[in-house]
Amino acid sequence: MRHLTTSLLALALLTATTAGAAEPATPDSLLKQMKAWLEPAKPSVRHLTMTVRSSATDSVEWKAGQARGTVDGGNAVLTVLLSPADVRGTALLIKEEQGKPNSEWLYVPYLRRVRQILPVNEFESFLNTEFSDSDMGFVNLHNRKVTRLSDGTVNGKDAYQLQEVPDDQRTFKRIVTWTAKDTNQPLKREYYDVANRLWKVETFEDVAEIHGAPTAQRVRMDDVQTRYSSEYRITDIDYSAQIPKELFDWQHLPESADQTVWK
Repeated sequence: MRHLTTSLLALALLTATTAGAAEPATPDSLLKQMKAWLEPAKPSVRHLTMTVRSSATDSVEWKAGQARGTVDGGNAVLTVLLSPADVRGTALLIKEEQGKPNSEWLYVPYLRRVRQILPVNEFESFLNTEFSDSDMGFVNLHNRKVTRLSDGTVNGKDAYQLQEVPDDQRTFKRIVTWTAKDTNQPLKREYYDVANRLWKVETFEDVAEIHGAPTAQRVRMDDVQTRYSSEYRITDIDYSAQIPKELFDWQHLPESADQTVWK
């Protein structure tokens, strides 16, 4: 009887251990964890310094403000240029739509009108940079097949390698993402054009813990075909900012650069 009791106890412990063991991470779950790392749930206001380089000596620099938060139950991000004067007020608003393409609006001061960006145009260049309008918003996890490729290392960090193949391949044939195994941090994303040639490489650097949220303070996009590059550096991040609701209203885009939240 003692042996039977011991055996039953061992079996119960084994069953409990097996049931409590973490399920192996799937490619989709790994990509979701990377998205959560990039897009903290906390609302925030930050300043960006964006630099566009066409050569080792030629570059253009802009200052911008960016607000992230929720409105009507969905996530939203606004990026508005604050200087220089000739581009001040240019604003891009993106609202994340679950299960369907994001909604995007662009305000260009010299045109004095707000233009809604159609899903087919979301990968247009953002103000002639190597970033697209979509890159300034949210990582899209919809309508694509995700697979896990061979693990490897990036800058000495053990990393998962994930491949995304979108259903609509008019812009990208595939995207390969490397994420750190210990933190879920995206290390780099490689974009392949419709001919399956490496086109752009996005890297995330200078990570710091800010108000409890790990944040990449430098994001760089290199076009390996043209050898142009763009990057933005993040400063003055405030995860406790009070963001007025109208900041995420496309009808208020024309006055978004004058909001006191950027002061």
